[in-house]
Amino acid sequence: MTLDKVVDEIINKAKEDAKALKKEGNSEATSILKKAKSNASEIEADAIDYAKGVIEAMEKKELASAKLQCKRIELDSKKEIIDKVFDKLRQKVMMLDDKTKKNIYEKMIKKAANEMPARYVYANAKDKTLVKSVASGLEVKEAPILGGVIVEDKDQNVRIDCTFESVLEEVRNESLKDVSKVLFE
Repeated sequence: MTLDKVVDEIINKAKEDAKALKKEGNSEATSILKKAKSNASEIEADAIDYAKGVIEAMEKKELASAKLQCKRIELDSKKEIIDKVFDKLRQKVMMLDDKTKKNIYEKMIKKAANEMPARYVYANAKDKTLVKSVASGLEVKEAPILGGVIVEDKDQNVRIDCTFESVLEEVRNESLKDVSKVLFE
């Protein structure tokens, strides 16, 4: 065999090997590309699922927050209505006529005197004369109260608060549930 023939044979063999390697490389590249596309699709699906979960959690959180805010607004509104009802009641109590007040004061003083040995009765300046007319045997003093009386023992240690403010507050505390039922159910 001649040298040219050997060289041609080597070149041809190298070309065939190069073609085979190129074919194998293309096949491997195609396989890698398919695998990469498959992995990318899986990653994309996982990312979409994750994003949906995050969005769903955010929606739930926002919905819960909105419900809580609505409940707070509702409760504040109910409290405001109840406050207005008791303010109107307070105004009506303050506008009672003298005859009604006299009757109320007499009952308050008698009740307090049954609970302790009373000596002093406190009333506001406007009602002092009225209280004197029903507080027989007791010393009537002036106090900065809106209405009602405060009854005190002789040592000034025990005091029964029958002011309109404290009575109304007690009524409010005791009847709040019933008032709420009437107003809101």
